[in-house]
Amino acid sequence: MSKQHVPGLGDREYPVEDKDLSEEQNTHLTAALRAVRDNGAASPDLKDLARTMLSGRMEIKDVLDSPAGHRALTDGLAGLRDQWRALPPEQRQSLRHVGDEDEDARDRAGAHGDRRGGRSGY
Repeated sequence: MSKQHVPGLGDREYPVEDKDLSEEQNTHLTAALRAVRDNGAASPDLKDLARTMLSGRMEIKDVLDSPAGHRALTDGLAGLRDQWRALPPEQRQSLRHVGDEDEDARDRAGAHGDRRGGRSGY
């Protein structure tokens, strides 16, 4: 049985408001941070980083300057990389197609119209 997240310090009910990001990017970042915070498989350090960012105590641009933020991201990404490499090639290919389909749907909906700096991704 999975443990349900109990709202508390660091929980927001509105998007992150980073002035260097578009509204869409802020909304996406908020959703991603909430997903990490609520993910039972995420490391405690990564969850704590997500809570810190959601509470407004740290901005995304400051994460890598913070020893705890840098450690949480690099350790968390290493775990994700290992999980990805452990997947059978067919499953990895299937997941790639899902991501491509999601991006195509956003393109058709015009969701890429407000990107700053000409970036093509988040």
